Amino acid sequence: MAYAIMISRRELIGISGSALVSSTLAGCLSDSDTVSADLLQIKAITVRWRHENHSYSDHILRLFSDGESEITGLVATEYGNVVSSPVEVTVSDEFHETLEGEFETVRYAIGVCGDGFSSDADNHGCLNAPTSREDFNSVQFGDQSEVEVADNHNHIDVQDVKRGDVEDWDTDISEFEWSERHAEHGQ
Repeated sequence: MAYAIMISRRELIGISGSALVSSTLAGCLSDSDTVSADLLQIKAITVRWRHENHSYSDHILRLFSDGESEITGLVATEYGNVVSSPVEVTVSDEFHETLEGEFETVRYAIGVCGDGFSSDADNHGCLNAPTSREDFNSVQFGDQSEVEVADNHNHIDVQDVKRGDVEDWDTDISEFEWSERHAEHGQ
């Protein structure tokens, strides 16, 4: 039985961007290096499910930061409790179990930036990659961190976090109706 994977144009662009950054990093990082991240640029939760012999994937949460004064993004209204505040974007055990019960796959990702993420010593670079739920929870917008880039640049392990202050940052987090967006896809 064949399954079609339906991904959005935005997800394809996001995947392409991650691949480009990962390939750029290949020349500067070994398979497992600890790197200083000056900022967290992305937090995302992606889910995958099957419906009528098709596989679907989408973000229930995708937040971005400029690293200086602003956090923007989208969260599905039905899953909005993952964002209690821009300072605290975490997934509890109970919420994770709910997601695992509703979806075939739940993936957490973060994007980190710093001087150690560029193959050019004069440039600042970034890496967006999957991480564990625990590491997703441990680093927040405004934080600086030490991360280990592993699995051929396809996984980020957070080693240490220095808390930042984002209380005065502007936030623009919009909600969307998950059930409306995916009504034809079994959600």
